[in-house]
Amino acid sequence: MCLSVPHLGRCSSALVHRMRQVWRGALLVVTLVSVVRPQCVSDNDHLPLPPTPDLAHITPFSLDLFKQFNPPNTPGNFFFSPYSIWNALVLAYFGSGGRTRQQLQETLHLRDSALTLATYKALDRLYAERQANTSEYVIDLANKVYMDNNVTLRECVKDVLPKEVQIIDFSQAAASAETINQFVSKTTRGKIPVLVTAADVRDVPMVLVNAAYFKGLWLTAFKKQDTSKRKFFTTPDQHTLVDMMTQTADFRIGDSSQLGATVLEMPYKGKAASMLVFLPYTTAGDDATTPLDAMLRRLSHNTFTDALTKLRTQKVVLKLPKFKFEQTIKEELKLAIERLGSTDLFTDGADLSVYDPSRRVKVGKTIHKAVVEVNEEGAEAAAATALIGAISLSFGLPPVPREFTCDRPFIFLIRDNHTNNILFLGVYRKP
Repeated sequence: MCLSVPHLGRCSSALVHRMRQVWRGALLVVTLVSVVRPQCVSDNDHLPLPPTPDLAHITPFSLDLFKQFNPPNTPGNFFFSPYSIWNALVLAYFGSGGRTRQQLQETLHLRDSALTLATYKALDRLYAERQANTSEYVIDLANKVYMDNNVTLRECVKDVLPKEVQIIDFSQAAASAETINQFVSKTTRGKIPVLVTAADVRDVPMVLVNAAYFKGLWLTAFKKQDTSKRKFFTTPDQHTLVDMMTQTADFRIGDSSQLGATVLEMPYKGKAASMLVFLPYTTAGDDATTPLDAMLRRLSHNTFTDALTKLRTQKVVLKLPKFKFEQTIKEELKLAIERLGSTDLFTDGADLSVYDPSRRVKVGKTIHKAVVEVNEEGAEAAAATALIGAISLSFGLPPVPREFTCDRPFIFLIRDNHTNNILFLGVYRKP
């Protein structure tokens, strides 16, 4: 301490120095506090975007949902877009809180809200860039959060999701349905012209929509003159004639003893996306089940991932039927999501307070539509989902080509190879 006058000058300098230190410290604190921004839909709305988003972690959700729709002995074909449904539920996740958010996080196999938001935005950027820079294939995905103008939406949501949020007057049901359907039709290139009706959206507080579209040309196309009528066995004793496409080329193919199936990859031009066909062995079942149902029971994230590690390039004589079908899922989607653990979302106890602080909003209806066409040139697929609120060289002989003939029920999927993402998934049981 400075007690005497002779030391006043030195003490004054010391005090000034101390005060400057204090001021600098205070200024530092103020600076740090001033850059903290309130968060809205996640724990950190401004997390840096990953340069290459990886969606391998949602494969379990995709396969779990597929198996919910296809229990053993399910008749008929089935096709849907797990990625479209995942997107719509992620929009619900961003608007949720409390137990509703926890249930959605577990159902969707999400790690945390900040990483999910960063991944979501990175995917939006990635697909937009692809759309602008390639003509070899088209992957178009778009999301909307339609909020009724009588719902007090938190303003920050518009800042975090500026492209997604659109205010709409759901009391004008016909006009609202037309707005949503135009968005879906544009994204899916007219493949899904109608997703919702006026009755679906009349006086609802919110509709969450995803639309997805894919079109790709085979890296190695089939020749139309090689397509001919061949038998397709819906059961070992029953068959129907189908237009069977045929070609001989190099494909990645492998056997999965865990699944009881042979797997073949058919890349599209650019190799950024592929169709994978899972063809069960003819003896993979037992007296009580078909080979396809036996494969479905064994299908999981681990068996799926292991099967992909078995693929090796080989000359293959490939025979694949041409097909085209469409699917509409309504109440079954809601029930499947509930069975996977997200139950609160559809009850009066739903917590969607990030979107609506009054907590009056829940999901009352679910609608998913998907279409697919596979022919000699490639594949085209589209889907839309709505969650509607209610309140090497060898000198020897060349190897013999391997036969891969899809003349019995099989599973097929369209996969984005860059993001390890299953875009579309289906089962072909009969023509």
